[in-house]
Amino acid sequence: MSEQMQYESNVEKLILLVGSNPLPNYLVARALRPECVGLVYTKETEVAKDRLKSELQRVLGNSNIVDAFVQDATCALTVRRTIARLLAQGNQIGSFELNYTGGTKVMAAHARIAFAESGGMPEQSSYLDEGGKDVQPRLRYDNGRALSLEELCSPALELQTVLALHGINHRPRSSREGAPTQDDARKILCAVLQEPELAKKLYEERIRLETLRKPKVAVSEPFQPSAYGLDLSIRGLPESEQTNSRLYKSWYKFIGGEWLEEWIGTKIGELEMTPVPEVVVGVNAFRGENRANLEVDVAVVRGHRTYFVSCTTDDTKSRCKSKLFEVAVRSRQLGGDLARAALVCLADDKTVRELQQDINDLWGATNTTRVFGLSDLKTWSACEGQQPNLYALESWMES
Repeated sequence: MSEQMQYESNVEKLILLVGSNPLPNYLVARALRPECVGLVYTKETEVAKDRLKSELQRVLGNSNIVDAFVQDATCALTVRRTIARLLAQGNQIGSFELNYTGGTKVMAAHARIAFAESGGMPEQSSYLDEGGKDVQPRLRYDNGRALSLEELCSPALELQTVLALHGINHRPRSSREGAPTQDDARKILCAVLQEPELAKKLYEERIRLETLRKPKVAVSEPFQPSAYGLDLSIRGLPESEQTNSRLYKSWYKFIGGEWLEEWIGTKIGELEMTPVPEVVVGVNAFRGENRANLEVDVAVVRGHRTYFVSCTTDDTKSRCKSKLFEVAVRSRQLGGDLARAALVCLADDKTVRELQQDINDLWGATNTTRVFGLSDLKTWSACEGQQPNLYALESWMES
């Protein structure tokens, strides 16, 4: 039997400290698949605990999940007593493992002390190391042992699970007959790369068509792709008074900027990566009874990590900077601290460098949001007959 299988079979009871981001807890429990999980939580993390519990019940099946409430996470004695109560439910300390990735620093420190005082050994205590470039995410044990999360995690994490853990619902972008195609997105991209000002003109067309609202009103002044040198799958928008209103809306949103989202999603899907990423374009996400909007242009899940991309056809520093900081925050709302974020825009090299420096200075983290601009799009495309070079995009996906 392999070391991995021996390790999995020895994990009978797992204690998790629940913080505001339950994703690391979920990843650890799913990787180790214990018979019993103890969720240590506070009043502030009760909602996150409930979401985590629901998802664990779904993926772990018959595993017993026990709640362990801590009245005051800043009180060492309270934390240690809670851990002791959980340990008292087992026959022997050797059947337990403690993962102290979540929770507050005080909770983690005193949970570890309480575990050790009850006989817990370093090889039974771990935390989740998210890794980074060239370093795989792994469970690191206090005795120095490390187990790759990629090897332990099966099946692959899905976007729906990631969002559910953060209390977010989402509605995928619908597709219908006559809708824009990937080839339409490619044609607009190539035209914009030749004439960047075209993106502004198309956005103005989108605003005009949106203002007209109904196909029967807009039919007298349709959008004509040929007027902009475009050979798209429609001759005009709307093509007639009978054009479906939803189709009309999907098309004017597409020419106004969604073409870039679709093209970026396609490029990410073309990357030959293991594990193969799940790519979702147009994530209409919302949270709570008030359905707070958390829309993101492109979402990707690969292995244990989520990636969120904001796309804009603008090239001004002010607008791009606004979108940059928006996706930096939104990625953490949607995917927690393990998420990666990027902005794809039409800015020139100088503006891209300035934007990257701005976000680096403010964020100061290893997973700083990445900025891609016009030069990157030219490199990734084959519009001028050259071989696409997706190295920068793939390197970000590997980070």
